[in-house]
Amino acid sequence: MKALIDLFWFKYSQLQYAVKSGDDLLISILDRDIEPVLSAIYHDEASCVADARLQFQFVLDLLRKEADDVSSVLRQQGVLQSLSDRYFAGENGNILGEKWQQPAAPMTVHRGRVDEGFLNEAILDCMPDRIAVITPDYRYLYTNPVNAARLDERPMDLVGRHIVEFVGIQRFEQRVKPNLDKCFAGETVEYTFSKDVDNRILVVRCRMTPCMSSTGKIIGAILILQEIADRRRSIAA
Repeated sequence: MKALIDLFWFKYSQLQYAVKSGDDLLISILDRDIEPVLSAIYHDEASCVADARLQFQFVLDLLRKEADDVSSVLRQQGVLQSLSDRYFAGENGNILGEKWQQPAAPMTVHRGRVDEGFLNEAILDCMPDRIAVITPDYRYLYTNPVNAARLDERPMDLVGRHIVEFVGIQRFEQRVKPNLDKCFAGETVEYTFSKDVDNRILVVRCRMTPCMSSTGKIIGAILILQEIADRRRSIAA
């Protein structure tokens, strides 16, 4: 439950930023992303008192945030009523009777793995190449400091943001998205491209590797970008 709620608030903050900046494309993308998360929070049946408390607190927090939006307020009131009916409908007012006598088993979360080794952020943070992990909805799950610096951002500020913000819609649709989709389908993808950085032509080698969970499910793509000065340009100069 907490993971879902944290994900919602992260996407919510990004949506507020998009609204303030008038970015219609990003607003549309985030609107589509945020609704399934919200629905999952509403419909998830808590397995312990702590999770139920998180659900109720989430709805109250959202009510405060959206107090000026009448439709949102009405929706949250309906959700509160639904949660009350779900958890307090017993004749004696007990929360799901015996179901919550034992606490839920803790969930073990693995960030992912590359080939046989688990994804280790401490190691990736020290790598000289640009490295990022992109989720199947084309957002940053992780970026090392080298990649973040190239984008003039802090690593933590990139997490959750759509990659189209940084590559542009044309390059995203023509090159980045098709290659990411191949990677999400299980392929390892490699390609090169050139770019002008500070009046220097750089050749960038990009390698995309599927990022696997501990159960073998693809949860994203690991991007490694190596930037090399264009020697042909240097020789010509």
